[in-house]
Amino acid sequence: MRHRYGFLLVALLFLSCSENVEKAANTIDTKKMGVDIAVLASDSLLGRSPFGIAEERTVSYLVKRMKEIGLEPAFGSSFYQNVPLVELITHIPEKLIISTSKENISLEVGYDFTVWSHVLLSEVKIENSNLVFAGFGINAKEWSWNDFEGVDIKGKTIVVLVNDPGFVTGDSTLFKGKTMTYYGRWRYKFEEAERQGALGCIIVHEDEAAGYPWAIVNGRTNRSDFFLDNNELNNRNCKLQGWITRSSAEKLFEKCGMNYENMKHLASQHGFKPVEMNASYSITLSNTWKKSTSRNVAGFIKGSKYPEESVVYTAHWDHLGIGKAINGDSIYNGASDNAAAMAWMLAIAEAFKATKQEPERSVVFFAPTAEEAGMLGSEYYVANSPFPIQKTIACFNNDVILMIGKFKDVTVTGLGHSNLDSLLSIEAKKQERYICNDPNPENGMFFRSDQLPFLMAGVPSLFAKGYSHQVDLGKEKTIELIEDYWKNTYHKPSDHFNSEVHNLDGLADDAKLFFMLGNKLANSKEKPKWYRESEFFVE
Repeated sequence: MRHRYGFLLVALLFLSCSENVEKAANTIDTKKMGVDIAVLASDSLLGRSPFGIAEERTVSYLVKRMKEIGLEPAFGSSFYQNVPLVELITHIPEKLIISTSKENISLEVGYDFTVWSHVLLSEVKIENSNLVFAGFGINAKEWSWNDFEGVDIKGKTIVVLVNDPGFVTGDSTLFKGKTMTYYGRWRYKFEEAERQGALGCIIVHEDEAAGYPWAIVNGRTNRSDFFLDNNELNNRNCKLQGWITRSSAEKLFEKCGMNYENMKHLASQHGFKPVEMNASYSITLSNTWKKSTSRNVAGFIKGSKYPEESVVYTAHWDHLGIGKAINGDSIYNGASDNAAAMAWMLAIAEAFKATKQEPERSVVFFAPTAEEAGMLGSEYYVANSPFPIQKTIACFNNDVILMIGKFKDVTVTGLGHSNLDSLLSIEAKKQERYICNDPNPENGMFFRSDQLPFLMAGVPSLFAKGYSHQVDLGKEKTIELIEDYWKNTYHKPSDHFNSEVHNLDGLADDAKLFFMLGNKLANSKEKPKWYRESEFFVE
């Protein structure tokens, strides 16, 4: 009889906890989320650029909200983590002259090419650097692929293609076919050029292969970039990085006695060897920089049983600040990128507190700086985490939100890396939603937001949201809106918030979904597991 009462007591406690969690999820409120978005995307925050008054206003608001919610400061007694940054501008000459065996080619900055030199040198002078076509610039042992085999590129400049070989061939067994891997990202191309000892690396831009138009690349021309303040800026082999347009590449290849399309297809085949282009260039760049400190912001709920283990929610606070005016507007407010995601994160934090009980594992709510500069804030956090990164169970990141109502789908950008996919699917079914892959996996969005440093540190991560199947519009119309977003809103002053136009019901559903998933992980002994086919899998 005693055992029966004991069982009944456990069952009642379970039902009570379950009811508390459901009630907590229902506290997620679109009106409150709308207030957070309106503040964080307001003109008064000046586009949330790191440093200065824009940063001060942004991070102060986030800390105020975290205190209101009842979170503890994640960094000792502070909600802030200082991130040492360098803001560097490379001043580029108006022309780049490339000498070939036939004739010289003159490229115009901004229209034909853009380059920079991320080193702490006031002048970077490159003289007669030979060009080598190095295919996709990939060295991947697991794919038996080496675009540098047989050629010493030290002191030379490589010309490489964006994306992966499988993108060109369409072969799903070659890398991941149309789905970009980390090897396809521009970031990797520059990293590998550095490892190979190249003096320079120039990527050929193509809209579809890169996942964005030339205007996004060109936006970096003669504009400041941010970097972590460390020894890498003083000791780089690769002194020049940049892009050229496809039309410029076609012209260059022709003058070098090659056909661009033919070489691209050759580079997509196993056994490709790098090709000396018999062309060279000289250029002098000048750099100016200043050092300063930006801030990550994070609060947490301490775990009752396993406080050193953590589940992390991330949404970057920075955006592009004030830039080139479009239709008279120069403030890049960043409502979808990423004020809405910050509202998502804060709503989840409120739901956790509304359960009225401490999770077994710690739950961290982390707003990194300098995501737009290459995930610098999250990179710094991972290297200097107040919670052991090897005991960080999972990272849930959100970025680039479509505020157009409810969705049938939960689009996972980066599907197939860990069993977080299946755990998410279980919770999504409870909302009568289904899991699907990103409709544009060739864009490489999985490697373009703050889950990347966590992934590279071995932390299973999810970047997922309602995205490709709005309930009322259907798939086809939703995809049209996505295309319009990337063309006319992403990284433009038009990314602002209008409470009378935008519908946050889908964002609220996503917040509830990730609260339920995170709550389960935070109150279990389960650890997500990598799939072997992921490039982040480690034995």
